[in-house]
Amino acid sequence: MDRTWQHIGRLWTNGEPYLAIDADSRHHWLGFSQDEYFDRIVDLNDDQTAIAVGPETAAVVGADGVVRDDSWKEVFESADGTIAIVQASGDDYRQTVAAALKHVGDPTGPSALINVGSGEIAIFSAASDGTGHNSMTLLPARAGETPSEHGSPTSEPDTGLLVTAWAPQYRVDIWTYTELDDSSCFARWLLVPVQPDSA
Repeated sequence: MDRTWQHIGRLWTNGEPYLAIDADSRHHWLGFSQDEYFDRIVDLNDDQTAIAVGPETAAVVGADGVVRDDSWKEVFESADGTIAIVQASGDDYRQTVAAALKHVGDPTGPSALINVGSGEIAIFSAASDGTGHNSMTLLPARAGETPSEHGSPTSEPDTGLLVTAWAPQYRVDIWTYTELDDSSCFARWLLVPVQPDSA
């Protein structure tokens, strides 16, 4: 399916993946204060799509250390509510990201389903807690331009995203390290809304 994508934010990773989960369930994740990051995340395979967090399931979105180590992940939303998280490396950064969004082919890992009963998806670093003193600030999704360059991290604390859900359930698909040509590659995670009559 061809989609038109709108850039809605970017996430900085120091190599750790982020979690995408129903916003009302994020308090169950204690990645920092109870070492769940080290106990449950560090040894995950790159194609691990989801993990249990309390009574719910969280999508594991990035990072792919083969594409980049410390890096930005660009977040997009399409007109049908699909969320794309892209990690890219290439001489022309914006073009590489665009090519990653257009890439077709079967996912490289198993799909998973996450429930979003609250109507909001929280996306935050797995190395932090979901809420409280050891959590990261979640910014609302904001439309903007795709960055022309990868760039360096900001001097501000890292932030996550809070995205309005289009459906009560999302299918999570993953594409790990994928080459576009000799000098560009990407990894991509899609969160696709699943309407009740199509589940």
